[in-house]
Amino acid sequence: MSAEANKELVRRACSHIDKREFDALMDVLAEDATWELPNRKDRFEYGGPNDKEGTYKLLTGFLTPFDEFSFTVKSLTAEGDRVAVEANSHGIGPGSAEYVNNYQMMWTIKDGKVLSVKEALDPFQVLAYVEQVQAQ
Repeated sequence: MSAEANKELVRRACSHIDKREFDALMDVLAEDATWELPNRKDRFEYGGPNDKEGTYKLLTGFLTPFDEFSFTVKSLTAEGDRVAVEANSHGIGPGSAEYVNNYQMMWTIKDGKVLSVKEALDPFQVLAYVEQVQAQ
């Protein structure tokens, strides 16, 4: 696929995240896809690598409870089979809990499907959000 086609695939995947269309997102992932947050799992429960099933559980588990959620792509850069994404998110709920984060993501495409995603975010923003939810 061309760099532009790869960018379009990633743009579509990010739109599925924004709309919390988890099944549609899984459709653009290869069967052997991985999604990795480069954080230590023993220090940050969402860290480490996930297979496709683990990715589904990770994303649905974290994103479903929000009453409102947005995932906004700020930039996409593609070269060969890789697409770099800068994005941010904002979520509210449950209750008054608020979540804001920034992301740097590297997507790898193979045969028209997402083969891997490496997602870097601020884990302290996640922990701050979880603390808000627990305090309610």
